[in-house]
Amino acid sequence: MSTRPQMPCRREFLGHLSLGGIAAVSHLASSGRAALPVVSPHHCSKARNVILLFMCGGASHLETFDYKPQLKKWSGKRADEIFSAGELRGFNPEKTVEGCRILPPVFDFNQHGQSGTWLSEIYPRLGEVVDEIAFLKAVHTDSAIHSVGETIWHTGHARPGFPSMGSWVTYGLGSESADLPPYVVMKDGISTAGDVVFQQGMLPGRHQAAVARVESGKPPFPYLDLLPGVSPERQREHLAALNRLNRLHRDRHPTQPELAGRIEALEMAWKLQQSAESAFDLSRESAGMHALYGGNQFSRHCLTARRLVESGVRFVEIFDGAKGRKWDAHGNRGGLVGNHRDNAGRTDQGITALILDLKARGMLEETLVVWATEFGRTPFEEANREARLGRGHHHKGFTLWMAGGGVKGGTSLGATDEFGMHAVEKAVHVHDVHATILHLLGLDHERLTLRHNSRDVRLTDVFGKVIHEVIA
Repeated sequence: MSTRPQMPCRREFLGHLSLGGIAAVSHLASSGRAALPVVSPHHCSKARNVILLFMCGGASHLETFDYKPQLKKWSGKRADEIFSAGELRGFNPEKTVEGCRILPPVFDFNQHGQSGTWLSEIYPRLGEVVDEIAFLKAVHTDSAIHSVGETIWHTGHARPGFPSMGSWVTYGLGSESADLPPYVVMKDGISTAGDVVFQQGMLPGRHQAAVARVESGKPPFPYLDLLPGVSPERQREHLAALNRLNRLHRDRHPTQPELAGRIEALEMAWKLQQSAESAFDLSRESAGMHALYGGNQFSRHCLTARRLVESGVRFVEIFDGAKGRKWDAHGNRGGLVGNHRDNAGRTDQGITALILDLKARGMLEETLVVWATEFGRTPFEEANREARLGRGHHHKGFTLWMAGGGVKGGTSLGATDEFGMHAVEKAVHVHDVHATILHLLGLDHERLTLRHNSRDVRLTDVFGKVIHEVIA
């Protein structure tokens, strides 16, 4: 049986009585429509919104956040001289990994902040905000295949077809904006798994992600483009006619829920034409703010994410590295050194600026920022090594982090072994990370369910434990 949130805590109740909340309710009452009404959480929440920074391709924990100086003394040793045959199974690609040799970290690490957290040299700016971050250094998942790892991260399941995390969040909490989608994705290409990772699965269609573009002079959503010679007024008439026909069809077929989703999508499309462009219009930001974030596409996505959360969007994902810039650090992809230096250099300023900006505006406390990737990298060189260094796919121990939204900044939980191979201390699964994100939003991952095909479907499947150690 589906259990959705019921009673608000005191802070949530007072928040709903704010001027902004009253204005929103008045607007909805006057317009007569609210696609996703705000729903009270299961328990008192610490976060209201999520910004997910997903690094597609499997970023190496050994070159970013998991400092393993002991690898240097093992450099050049064969993997099968250190690890058992069983330990060397499950990697992708797994061609002759037994003969691969241990590869020490290719970048220097330095300590930052009052916490003394070790960061790779390729993240010089992130050190400014490291005391806001809680690192999870013993994460593991179920697959070292890109498409499967991405699907598990986004949906909690290895098979496609299940709702994404953003869809579950909007299903549980609704939206704070009547004029913007509750779940927005900005990406620079197509994910390995495809856009199925952003879909709503068996949830109603209104919970699917709206995939946006951030390009000057273009509407954020391609389906808002006007046809040549079609005025906005004429397009509104077309949408209204379609809506009337869809409602007639729905009334004749009340058992088909997708019809309601279609109606809601058309209504949202019209509202987006009126309001989305303003939320995505970066020209409204000062020159100083643009300088803070930087001028590349990832930075523009980060600045837009802040604007969207500020406008009431519940869940924003920035999907990075999909168009020829994946964090997939094989030798035949440009090598580990060039790959990670370029990708970190491209994202470091935007991530740091986002956290600084949210904090300066008083928004970080209720905005959960999550940095994630589908898996890590092996402590040994990849099979079939070429002249340029690369690491293989690795799902048995890697690093993710969270900031803001009720987490303990300046902390690190868990550890991999001295090789960065296995999660050995305070190990957490991706399911546990999902449970924690929902918990911070006031949602109980075991109660946020949907009855489908005679079973209660949920983001964490039948797994997941809240990681209380990183909650403030």
